[in-house]
Amino acid sequence: MKTNDVSIRKMKHTDFQLMAQWLSTKEVLEFYGDVNAPFTLQQVKDKYEPRVNGAIPIIPYIVELDNMPIGFIQQYKLSKEEQEKLDYPAHFNIYGMDQFIGIPSLYNKGIGAIMVRLMLDYIAHHTDAEIILLDPAVSNIRAIRCYEKCGFMKVKKINDEANWLMEYRRR
Repeated sequence: MKTNDVSIRKMKHTDFQLMAQWLSTKEVLEFYGDVNAPFTLQQVKDKYEPRVNGAIPIIPYIVELDNMPIGFIQQYKLSKEEQEKLDYPAHFNIYGMDQFIGIPSLYNKGIGAIMVRLMLDYIAHHTDAEIILLDPAVSNIRAIRCYEKCGFMKVKKINDEANWLMEYRRR
């Protein structure tokens, strides 16, 4: 997946050290993890190795800018149980996405919107997704603005009103 200078490739085992670095950054952990609990390299391996190996159905990717790794994105199909918890009928094909830019100096440059649009396009052409969901923290105004720019709509607050459930419907 590529547009302009931004590309997305599948995560590899050699990316774990970089993920550990990003997941130890206060600005990343503010909305993707816990600021008081940075990830160790072993925690990254434990979490992402099964995904890289295809052992679980969450597909992780690395986002690159001019061939330099700058962020992370993943996509997955929601289970029927997860869909029902969110009040979606089981007959819909619903996918989820999670993402972050790992280098804070690259925030507010439009890169997030490019990577989200690239993944939306990929999911639209390579899956049976009818709806794609995100759940940003209510306080993550920058991300919410980005997602709305990409066509996501706020549906409702979830997780004790800490997150927005946002959806993108394929047209």
